[in-house]
Amino acid sequence: MRRDIPLTLCCTAALASAALACPNGSETLVSCTFEGGKKQLQTCIAGDQVLYRFGATNRSPDLDLVRPVTEVGLAPWPGVSRTIWEEMTFENDGFSYLVAYAQDRDPGTTEISGRLMVQQGEDVLATLTCDPGSVVSAGYALPIFDAKRAAGQHYNHQTYSWE
Repeated sequence: MRRDIPLTLCCTAALASAALACPNGSETLVSCTFEGGKKQLQTCIAGDQVLYRFGATNRSPDLDLVRPVTEVGLAPWPGVSRTIWEEMTFENDGFSYLVAYAQDRDPGTTEISGRLMVQQGEDVLATLTCDPGSVVSAGYALPIFDAKRAAGQHYNHQTYSWE
């Protein structure tokens, strides 16, 4: 079940540039550019599959992952604070890629921020901040929340984990 979302978040995906567009039949989760548009991140969902792509803009991705929705970590916004945020984590060969977006709940705020953090175990290898104005998001709650529930997972708000 989708939760109520601010209008500014629900319509953001329509503003995606061609470079950040997800493949046909899939929906953008969170996408953005880095380093003045030199690099891009794309996360998409189609049914129970989630796509993660990262690399130089207008080139083949350096990393292209497809994971079942049950294997992608999701930390949903807990419903408190002035900022709506969510985080997804993709695992690959001992590395984790945490993708996050955030937006102030103030109705006059339209700017969405985003970041990508790369870790190997507990070591943070890189933290990239999305270029201002480049973040495209499906909005709160990301469609991956409903997809995880449809796949039989349940989010425990007391332990902050999926079961």
